[in-house]
Amino acid sequence: MIKSMTGFGRAESMFNGYSCKVEIRSVNNRYVEINARIPKSFSVLDNPVRSLIKKRCSRGSFDITIGLEKNNGDAGDQEIRPNLELAGQYVNALKAIKEEVGLAGEIDINSVLNLRDRDLIKVQPIEIDSDQQEEILNTVDKAVSELIKMREVEGKNLQDDLSHRIAEVKKLSAQILERQPQIIKEYKNRLNEKVKILSEGIELEESRLAQETALIADRSDISEEITRLESHLVQFQNLLSSEGPMGRKLEFICQEINRETNTIGSKTSDYQVSEWVIDVKSLLEKVREQLQNIE
Repeated sequence: MIKSMTGFGRAESMFNGYSCKVEIRSVNNRYVEINARIPKSFSVLDNPVRSLIKKRCSRGSFDITIGLEKNNGDAGDQEIRPNLELAGQYVNALKAIKEEVGLAGEIDINSVLNLRDRDLIKVQPIEIDSDQQEEILNTVDKAVSELIKMREVEGKNLQDDLSHRIAEVKKLSAQILERQPQIIKEYKNRLNEKVKILSEGIELEESRLAQETALIADRSDISEEITRLESHLVQFQNLLSSEGPMGRKLEFICQEINRETNTIGSKTSDYQVSEWVIDVKSLLEKVREQLQNIE
């Protein structure tokens, strides 16, 4: 089944008083490129997240955002911790100053907080245990699953469009092949007419006419190109219905189809065939555009 490289997935889960939200987007890219926005508090998950995406998706540029909040709405990736040991030392120091100097007044919380020491109260990243890490990765996996579903739906639309265009190319190829005997016949008649004009009505020997006709038929013979072209078209159609990533293979086959089409165009001098070749190249250009977004 064809998969597009464009998609979006979202998942949310709750565990141990936390709410985890994951969003992932993807667009086309020749390789796998991952931009992960993960809070520093669980940056340990960076490599596992990348490995998970690479395991399930073979191509694309991915943007993934992971957020963690406490169920009360507070940010879940940080927590405030007092340095009680340092605060106790400050209190003891203040008491010593008060007794030594003979100051009046009480030593209360404001006395300590007015010291403005940033080390008294620290905002630190939370530490997540292995169970929490697993929960977050499970949420990421669910978001990737949603992303893949969307890529599959878009891929189905791409497959229908490509199948239609390749069928049109195959139809034009059959018309070009069918046209070949008529081209040779018309060339023979034109050659005979030119000879009559140049020789003032004298008939050209039939053997000589047949020889000249055979030469042009040989130079303009496209039977091999048509055979290879039809083979490539069958490969293309078969690949469309196969499983697994196929974008690069389809791109290669499309190049080969275009190569045979160019050769056919260069060999023919027939106006009708030239028009059909242009139609084929136009279809292939649209096919190439669509292939840029296939995984």
